[in-house]
Amino acid sequence: MNRKKISFIISALIIAIFIGVALKNVFFQASLTPSMTVLEDGTKQINYETALTKLDQSSTTFEAYKGKIVVVNFWASWCGPCQKEAPELEAFYQQKSKDVELLAINATAYDSYKKAAAFKDTYDLSFPIFLDEEGVLQKTFEVVNYPSTFIFDKEGKLQHSVKGELTQQQLIQLIDDL
Repeated sequence: MNRKKISFIISALIIAIFIGVALKNVFFQASLTPSMTVLEDGTKQINYETALTKLDQSSTTFEAYKGKIVVVNFWASWCGPCQKEAPELEAFYQQKSKDVELLAINATAYDSYKKAAAFKDTYDLSFPIFLDEEGVLQKTFEVVNYPSTFIFDKEGKLQHSVKGELTQQQLIQLIDDL
């Protein structure tokens, strides 16, 4: 083969790879079930059919928490602010009312199951911990940093979105305002 043919074949392969990656990304985005939907008035609402995997590998959906104020916290074991926030979240969880639920979602796609389990044990956490093994939840929630917390009212409408760590008192105040 001459150099022109080899260059042409290599160029064609590179173009085919780029097209393949672009198509994969388009189809992956289309296959994501959004965890939140945007309503006509511009507000966001939780999608109760969103599948959730617990740390113990059992499954549920947000439907299990329908009718409650739902606090969704995204975190990672290696995140310093998440480590600082963990005892605050546990203190909040221990005193919260029955109509409030705290769901902690580990960024497992960028962390690991083993580290999430160790984090739970280290901080003696009793609230539900979920795994985001493929990063789908954080993509649909548009999480860009950890920790990130989303607070939904009893109708499932997003009321507060907080980037960064929260204290127990800040969380109580945000919920009391609902």
